[in-house]
Amino acid sequence: MPPECDRRCIIRKFILAVALVVALAGVIALCRAVPAKVTASWSYDYTRDPACTPARATNCVDHFEVLDISDQNNSRTVLIVPNPSSSSGFVKTISVTFPYGPPFGRRSLSVIAVGRDAVGNRTTSNPFASWVTVAIYPGFRTRWPSKSQTSNGNLSIHR
Repeated sequence: MPPECDRRCIIRKFILAVALVVALAGVIALCRAVPAKVTASWSYDYTRDPACTPARATNCVDHFEVLDISDQNNSRTVLIVPNPSSSSGFVKTISVTFPYGPPFGRRSLSVIAVGRDAVGNRTTSNPFASWVTVAIYPGFRTRWPSKSQTSNGNLSIHR
């Protein structure tokens, strides 16, 4: 150390280093604690596949699931969404807002219909039929729609 740096100088440098480490740890913790708010909206036609009810437990749509399909070999369920109260005929907008992250960065999200077949077994729609890739950052929320990749259906996700 330079000879002009006395004991007080060393203590100040130590306190500054500790303060920087604490501040950096706080920023990292805050990023993990403040998920993004994501709004997903889609439409669904219950004419062909009606909603499940206590009286109809087979050949029906039970609920929807929002999936993270960024890793196509290991998709992850982000949220389970019940059928809307008006689940008959064509429903133009089913919408849900939910916190998401970590992981942050570019994520591919999909909404699938989950139903019951003729014997009551779980069936799902194709998660790659309607999906979107969005950039998700801590505490981030916008109303700008991302471009949807769809083969059928209509999916709009806002971050």
